[in-house]
Amino acid sequence: MPMKIASSVALLLTLFASANKGQTVSVPTDDSATTSALSYKVAHFDMKDANLVEALSKLSLEPIAGLHLGIEEIIRDKGSEVADRSVRFSLTLRDENVRDILDTLCKSDNRYTWSADGSSVNVYPREIIGSSSYLLNRELDSISLENINRPSDALNTLMKLLPGEQFGVAQVGFYNGYPESWTTSFNHLTVRQLMNRLSEHDGPRGGWIWSGFVGQRFFAYFERGFQRG
Repeated sequence: MPMKIASSVALLLTLFASANKGQTVSVPTDDSATTSALSYKVAHFDMKDANLVEALSKLSLEPIAGLHLGIEEIIRDKGSEVADRSVRFSLTLRDENVRDILDTLCKSDNRYTWSADGSSVNVYPREIIGSSSYLLNRELDSISLENINRPSDALNTLMKLLPGEQFGVAQVGFYNGYPESWTTSFNHLTVRQLMNRLSEHDGPRGGWIWSGFVGQRFFAYFERGFQRG
């Protein structure tokens, strides 16, 4: 069943066991693994008065094996602020491939852009490009994970590597987790790339979302697409 991310969710601070050993995995540096998914043609892609995240939700629910989406929403300054849905658009696309759909979506809301990393497609705010202080851009020398059963199990270890950062996990709806526990380690990657690797291990359509406001930012993970409600 698809995962539903509600407009207001309960935040759970990560309290997971640390890890310190595992098999080292190299980080992909090109988008060759995404070629098939990006070339996949969608017969009908229609949106009416939608925002970017709603459109990405629709794309995530298409049965496209190998399409891993990592979505970074603009973080709000205050919890009392309503998420910015001012940029809305309508689209009628026929037989367009995923690459062209992503281009069209980012042109429709030009606050955002996208890029490919390994088997993942990342959509993120243009304003964070080149910002070394932005969490998802933070670089990790190495991270080791032992017997994790889902992507969120890695967050406690990540917290220890990035003291002073705040993030949590929001889990809404049914979620299976990994079919078996996973021990691994990564060298020289960004937090964004780490989220990609964790979600790629979550099946052929695993993905993640970064959202929230200053002081309560969170990751949410999905296995087979998500519904934005």
